[in-house]
Amino acid sequence: MSVRRILAKTIDTDLEYEAIGIDLAKNCVSVALLTTDGEVVCIDRLDYSELEKSAQVLCPTTFAMEPCTEMNYLVQKLEAWGHRCLVIGGKNVQNYVENHYSGQKTDLNDAQALAFLAQDTQLRPIKAKDMEQQKYASLTTLREQYIKQYRQTIVSLKGICQSWGLNISKGISGKARLKDLIENHAAFPEELKESLVDMVTHAQTTQKALNKITKTLEELAKNDKLCQLIQTIPGLGPVCSCRLRATIGDIKRFKNPKDFPAYYGLVPRSIATGHNEKKGRITHRGDKTMRSLMVQGAGSVVNMATKGKLKSKQLTKWILKKQKEKMPWGKLVCAVAAKLLRIVRAVLISSKPYNPKIAGVAKCSLPKGT
Repeated sequence: MSVRRILAKTIDTDLEYEAIGIDLAKNCVSVALLTTDGEVVCIDRLDYSELEKSAQVLCPTTFAMEPCTEMNYLVQKLEAWGHRCLVIGGKNVQNYVENHYSGQKTDLNDAQALAFLAQDTQLRPIKAKDMEQQKYASLTTLREQYIKQYRQTIVSLKGICQSWGLNISKGISGKARLKDLIENHAAFPEELKESLVDMVTHAQTTQKALNKITKTLEELAKNDKLCQLIQTIPGLGPVCSCRLRATIGDIKRFKNPKDFPAYYGLVPRSIATGHNEKKGRITHRGDKTMRSLMVQGAGSVVNMATKGKLKSKQLTKWILKKQKEKMPWGKLVCAVAAKLLRIVRAVLISSKPYNPKIAGVAKCSLPKGT
């Protein structure tokens, strides 16, 4: 039996609500309110200012929303006013709309799906970031954006120069030398020369901004205890530790060591039918930037182990064993990244720095008090 939908223009603050689903947009939200009497009150368009005014005087209730850029800031405000907030994955909302509303995806249907999903006790919500986590996440995201801009500019510049007969080799990295090569190349028209020099200047400016933000992250990592603990693990530097600081939240919520790499999508997909079970590619779930940084760190750990420079004997032994078994490079790096994340979890739970001498050794084999 379908629930009758009551349309309204504002939130009645005199009523008590079991759950409120809000579908976020740039300038407004769609709201679905579940009353304690079982009614569903829907508001098609509500300004953020009106939502905040109503939330301040409402009785404490549960707000449910999908993850988006506005989500963290809004959750911080709502929780400060005494409300409980649940961030529900878009896939769950999509499945609910598909099953209950015949796939009719509208803002109100999404809001109503969020309100009903907020009552599901088996659902695993997404952890919203606090102010400190948001700071680290924003800085690392900006850094990735600068790297992307710099690479695109240099690749585009080299491609255009090559089309006019000027081949720029990998060794030519100095921006001043690049400008001289462009200005002295006779084949370039004068109008094009000026634009290409501007591209070199843009790349130079981007690189300076990148170096500045990297130094900022290094300074933040120096003054953060959690980042310092993470950096004792091989392959994980200041940038990687800052991104982990932004995305982990409460480490104790990961009850099982395998849950932590699964959170970042570094575990193989399980494909089971009958009694046959196969392992597919990694799930690619969670934070894409963090997964990329972990893979880069794992690559450096594999190289150190190959050259015999890795201090952890157990990890070196395992990596060399997998190399002898002809495990593909990509598969090996992902497996090492998952191992490093399990080490991160163990280090943060114990609040002790990484010790390469006891890493990978069974607890029963260690002396008491270790």
